[in-house]
Amino acid sequence: MYAVLAWFSERRDPVGADAALHRWRTAIDPLIPGSYERRRLGGGDWGLEVLHTPNAGAYRWPIFAKDGPVTAVSMGLPVGMDTTGGPIGLARRLLAGEEVHGTVVPPFTMLAAEGGERFAIQQDWLGMGRVFTGTADGITVFCTRPSLVAEFLHGRREPDVDGWLAYAASGQFGGDMSPIRGVRLMSPGEHVTGQRHPDGGWRLTSRIRRSADDIVAEGVAAQEHGVEAAVDLAAQSMVSVADSIFDLYDDEISIGLSGGKDSRVIAAAFLAAGKPVSFNTNADFAVEAETAQRLLEIVRDSRGWKPEHRVFLAGKPDNVLAEGLFERTARLQSLYDFQFPSSYVQRPATHRQLAANRPASISGVGGELVIGYWYPPDESTDLDMALGRQTAIDHLTRSTPPHAMVPEALAREQERVGAIVDHGASLGLRGQALGDYIYLVERDRRWFSPAYLYGVVSPFLAPGVVAASFALTGAEKRRWALHHGLFDRLVPEWSGVPFVQGYAPGPSTAAAVWDGDGVKTMSDLLDTAGGPLTGVIRPEAVRKALKHCVDGSSPGKRHPPMLRQFTYLAVATHALLPGEVRSTPPTTYARLTAAPKKKAPPSLVHRVGRRLGFFHRTALGRRVWSAVRARLR
Repeated sequence: MYAVLAWFSERRDPVGADAALHRWRTAIDPLIPGSYERRRLGGGDWGLEVLHTPNAGAYRWPIFAKDGPVTAVSMGLPVGMDTTGGPIGLARRLLAGEEVHGTVVPPFTMLAAEGGERFAIQQDWLGMGRVFTGTADGITVFCTRPSLVAEFLHGRREPDVDGWLAYAASGQFGGDMSPIRGVRLMSPGEHVTGQRHPDGGWRLTSRIRRSADDIVAEGVAAQEHGVEAAVDLAAQSMVSVADSIFDLYDDEISIGLSGGKDSRVIAAAFLAAGKPVSFNTNADFAVEAETAQRLLEIVRDSRGWKPEHRVFLAGKPDNVLAEGLFERTARLQSLYDFQFPSSYVQRPATHRQLAANRPASISGVGGELVIGYWYPPDESTDLDMALGRQTAIDHLTRSTPPHAMVPEALAREQERVGAIVDHGASLGLRGQALGDYIYLVERDRRWFSPAYLYGVVSPFLAPGVVAASFALTGAEKRRWALHHGLFDRLVPEWSGVPFVQGYAPGPSTAAAVWDGDGVKTMSDLLDTAGGPLTGVIRPEAVRKALKHCVDGSSPGKRHPPMLRQFTYLAVATHALLPGEVRSTPPTTYARLTAAPKKKAPPSLVHRVGRRLGFFHRTALGRRVWSAVRARLR
C-alpha cells in the first residue's frame, strides 16, 4: 500500500543526490500502480518521497498527512497507541521527544518532519516495522525496501551473505540483517532524530527507547503475581486491541479460525466484545475446517451469534500451478524484496505490483509464546540453562534440515543465535523460556506475514500479552493456562472442543513444491545456480530429495523445507548474482527421470565362471580356469 524514501545529507551540497533520486525512482516505478499518489518534499540536502494508495478506503488512519510545516508518514497502523489528534497530533508528540510507541501492536513505524528543519523516526518496540537504513558518502537513507537503499546510495545491490545464511538456516533474515549488503533493518525501539544546521546539512542522532527487552524483563518480574494476574493482563490487552483496531478501521474485520488454540482465543475475544467480525478457514487440511465449523455452530446455538464463515483452499493446485515454480518464486522475491518465507512459493503467484487497499484482518502470530511451543516433553528440564540454550538454537536453525547444510555455514548461524540466547539470559530468563525469547525477537519479528501485509494485526503481540507470556511459568504454559483462562472469561462453551494440535492429521490438498514443473525447475537450478547463496546447502542432499520425489517415495516428501529453501536461494542468485549462473545445459533432470537401463544377459564366460566359481579357489584351479577362459573368448 505504500513505498517510502527519506534521505538526509550531512553536507549542504551532496554530490550525486539527483542521480541517486533518479535511480530510486527508476527502480521503484515498475512496482507502483498508476493509481498511486506520489508525494515529494525536500531540498538540496534532504528529501522525502511517499507513494501510496489514493484513498484510505475503510481505514481511518492515512499513510500520509500534512498540516502546515508538520508532515506525518505512518508505516503500519497505530493499533494500541494513543492516537489523540490523529497523525499530525502523533507526529507533533514524536517531534517533541515523547515516547509514543510503547503500547503499539507491531508493526508500526512513524516518520515526522517539521519543514526542512527537523525530523524524527520511531521504530516499534519489536523492530517489526519494515524500514531499512544505510549510510554512504555522508548521506543516510531510510526506505521501506532494502534493495532501494542500496540503489540510492550505490547504484547497485549486492547480497548480504550473512543475511542469506541466516535465511537458509533459520527461515528469515536474522536480527537487523537484510538481503542486501550495507543495509540493515531499524532496531527494536530505535529512535532517530535529525536537526538541520543553519547553513545546511543535517546532524542525526540515534538511540534505543522502549524495546522488546524491556517488555520481556517486565514479564519476568511479574511472575511473582501469579497466573491469574497474567490472564487478567492478557485479557485487558486483547480487548484493548479489539477496541483500538475498530477505532482505525470502519468495516467488518476478518479473523482466521482454524482448529488450533490461538485463533480460537482471538475469535472469542472479538465475539465477546461484540465487534463486527467474519471468519475464514483454510481447509487444505479438512479437520481444520470441520473444527472451525463446529465452534461457530456452538455459539450460534448458545448465544445466537451468526458471523459469516468462509472456507477456502489456500494451496489449491489449480491456482498454484497456473504459474511455474521459478516464476512464483521470482514474483514473491520481487514484490517483498526477497524477505518473504519460502513456504509461500507453494501458494499462487503474487501480483507484480504493490497492492491497493486490502481489508484489515486478525492474525494469531505470537500465540506460540504462551504454550511452551518449543519446550521438550520432560518438564523437569524446564529450568536447565544448558538444555534451554541448545533447544532454542536447534529449533531456530532447522528451517533447512541440518544434514543438508554445509557444516561450517550451519555452525556460524548457530553461533549467531547462541549469542542472542545468551542476551536473553541476561534479562532473567531461565531454561526453556530462552526459546520463547528467540521466538519473539527472531521468528515473530522477521518471519510472519503481519510484517509485510498492511492491516494484518496480531493481538498476541500487544505488549501486555507479550509481558503476560513471560510472566507464566513453564508448567503454566504447558497446561495452556492463559488460553483456558481466557476461554473461561469469554466463551466457556468452547473449552470442551478438542484442539487440532501440531500438523493437522490427514492428507493435505495443497500443492507441494515438487508439483507441476517443480522437479524440473529445481533440477535445472541445481545445475545452473552457483555462488555463495546456494553454496550453503549441500547439492547432494537436494539431488537425493529430488530423486525421491521422482520415484514417489516418501523420504523426499518429508523434507519439503529444504527444497523450498534451495529454490529460494537459487532464484535469488539469478536476481542478485547473475554472474554465478552457469550457462551449461542442465543434465540433472534427464538423469533423474531416465528409464533404468536393462541389464545385459550374462556372457558365456560369466555363466561358466559362476558355475565353476568354487573351482578357482585354489592356485591350480585358477591356472586351469585362465586357460579355459582364454579359449572361450
